[in-house]
Amino acid sequence: MRQRHLLLILAAMVSAPAVLAGPARAADAAACYAIGDADVRTACLARARRDPGMCYAVQRADRRAQCLAETRTG
Repeated sequence: MRQRHLLLILAAMVSAPAVLAGPARAADAAACYAIGDADVRTACLARARRDPGMCYAVQRADRRAQCLAETRTG
């Protein structure tokens, strides 16, 4: 069980340029749903989908800015 948890955390930490198109993108987005923190989950989904508009749903300003920076550069 610990390995799966580690895999989910690593998937959430993948930067936008490393996210692939097609099925791999869908798998990355699916892994985001296992994240408990709503802001981190939303930022993960924004990176996986390459959608900076989703970042505006992040409540904390510092995390929102980081999300926007990561999705716009990728």
